Amino acid sequence: MQRMQVRPLMASLLALLGLWMALRPLPDAAVSLLIALAGQEDISSSVLMAQFVHFFSNTLIGLSLILWREALSRWLVPQGAGVLVSPRACMAVGTALMGIYFIAAGTVLLGEFLAQQRPNASAYLLGRGGTSVVVGAVLLLSSAGGSRLWALLLKLRSAGWR
Repeated sequence: MQRMQVRPLMASLLALLGLWMALRPLPDAAVSLLIALAGQEDISSSVLMAQFVHFFSNTLIGLSLILWREALSRWLVPQGAGVLVSPRACMAVGTALMGIYFIAAGTVLLGEFLAQQRPNASAYLLGRGGTSVVVGAVLLLSSAGGSRLWALLLKLRSAGWR
């Protein structure tokens, strides 16, 4: 095992997640804007508004993760000069980051649900967004427990149980 500072690692991973969230919707937004400006396809204003909300909320959450990465890493990682990085710790950090991503993506979908003016698409966005937020909260809150389960499975495997 290696001795490593966990807070800078967590801050770097949060910045990477924020960058990915901020840049991921750019191609969709660009294509939708070009199609609307070219007038090749009839895109309703509610669809354009939903895509704008999706783009804006993803970018806002991504930039927020980048700007607040140090504060979030101080909140998520306890104080310590250095720790031994084990698979259990990596599993906990990875699970927590996945939870943060699902919460952020669910929040984006719920924002689209609020901006959507078509009733037939709204139930889908509400269900998908709500499920994503719940899954993200479960992952975030159970990240330490998931790493304990992983450690138990590794112990069982090393004991010869398969």
